[in-house]
Amino acid sequence: MSSLTSARPNRAVRLLGLVTASAAVLALAACSAPAEGDSADGTRVYESAFGDVEIPETIERIVSVDFYTPAALLDIGVTPVGVVNSYFTDTEGVAIPTQYSDAIRESDAESIGEYYELNLEAVAKADPDVIIATSDFLPLDDPLRPELEKVAPIITFEARDGESWRTRATELAEILDKEDVLQPLIDEYDARRDEIKEQYADVLANEAVTVFVANEDDWGTYGDTHFATPILRDLGATFREQADDEINEAKFPNWFSYENLDRLANADVILDARSDDDVLAPLATNAIWLNLPAVQNGMVVDYIPLSPTGSFGWASENLEDLADMLAVIQEKVDARG
Repeated sequence: MSSLTSARPNRAVRLLGLVTASAAVLALAACSAPAEGDSADGTRVYESAFGDVEIPETIERIVSVDFYTPAALLDIGVTPVGVVNSYFTDTEGVAIPTQYSDAIRESDAESIGEYYELNLEAVAKADPDVIIATSDFLPLDDPLRPELEKVAPIITFEARDGESWRTRATELAEILDKEDVLQPLIDEYDARRDEIKEQYADVLANEAVTVFVANEDDWGTYGDTHFATPILRDLGATFREQADDEINEAKFPNWFSYENLDRLANADVILDARSDDDVLAPLATNAIWLNLPAVQNGMVVDYIPLSPTGSFGWASENLEDLADMLAVIQEKVDARG
């Protein structure tokens, strides 16, 4: 899923029309504000990793301005009133499991633009009690954040680490008093994870993997803390050791020319993520690539398609895809002898 694993919010696009949108938001807010003398619902303080947030005691309307939260909400029986547009356009499960995109399209949820080009007026029109965001798609210093805060309080979750999907899901269940709904999904996920871990224990322990991302002119790798590898990490996979300069401060990969492919010499298995034939074709004549141990041993395997994980249900789907992937690796290991 190239647009999500490498893209960052386009602030120039967001700033375009922000003043006009702000005026519309203020007008909408004025229309929905309680009359003088009316009492607002009680509030509570949610202690987030990014600071305390005062939120309503009762939350019924939620807008998600990130890509992953709708899945976590749907898992616990909560349908957001506003989501990013991909949930309406991705009908084939290219970036989102179809169980979630189908559920959104069948609901009354509205599009609030894409995560990289939010429609501020649409967010306000949805009249949310809270807005859910992640720190990658809506950083704390994003110029759009103060405008969104005029609409509703924002709960922000971390996104760029191997545990963010789980933290977001469990925290949302607690905030919305839905722990009892989430627990069966947790139990199902944990049981299946442990089963796969036991079945492929030798492969997971002894074959150092790397998730390889090929572009036309450069390449990078996702490590064990990247948000595209959380379920592989949760299975206990052994990751190839990355050099310090292969990950930047934003926890995204740094990119290297194909002259530096020898960095992958310490990988037993190369998991190819989102590479098309046109990008991979030149590797067929690249001497450095052809001499990599993983390539010489035939240990280049396709990575799972929906690796960025939004919820426990999403994670369970990824477990099944990873089980299929591990079966391929196991077969190759057995053939190697």
